[in-house]
Amino acid sequence: MTEWWSYGLSDFLMFSPQSYWRLVARHNEGGWPAQLLGQAAVLALPVLLARRAAGSRRAALLLLALAWAAVGWFFHARLYAEIFLAAPWLAAACAAQSLLLLLAALRTWQGEVNGAWRAIGLALLAAAALYPLLAPLTGHPMREAEVFGWMPDPTALATIGALCLLPMHHGARLALGALPAVSLALGVATRWLLA
Repeated sequence: MTEWWSYGLSDFLMFSPQSYWRLVARHNEGGWPAQLLGQAAVLALPVLLARRAAGSRRAALLLLALAWAAVGWFFHARLYAEIFLAAPWLAAACAAQSLLLLLAALRTWQGEVNGAWRAIGLALLAAAALYPLLAPLTGHPMREAEVFGWMPDPTALATIGALCLLPMHHGARLALGALPAVSLALGVATRWLLA
């Protein structure tokens, strides 16, 4: 039984880096020009969230809900499921996150957040907007770029950033941010194992 000790996390990865990045490229090519809409949406989020009007904040939450639904269906359920057995569960988690954001949009979020939350939120939204640039910086072609509303990691970053900009109780922020945080952790682990 000593051979069990020789296994590492990468031994349990069900696909090669080449398979994963080909899948991302195929996903981007198949959905073009949805990435442009995703990029426009992530750039609109800080503007919508900066307005005090309840309708603007509601629109931001609806954009986030739509983004999670798109990631769940178009990426996890339709493509990632081809190479990763847990992808249907990830699609279900995306659907749950979309539903939670839709429910949050029903509420009126009044008030302002303090400077620390605002700075963190804007930094995370900027990171989500710049996320596609990671592709060329890490040696990948732009056709493998990950964009908000189309891939999980930038969508999760933008969601957590947006939640930091909404005046809400910390419990609500944690409840709405739990699945995006888990998604980010899974994304980091996947990238680490693919490296």
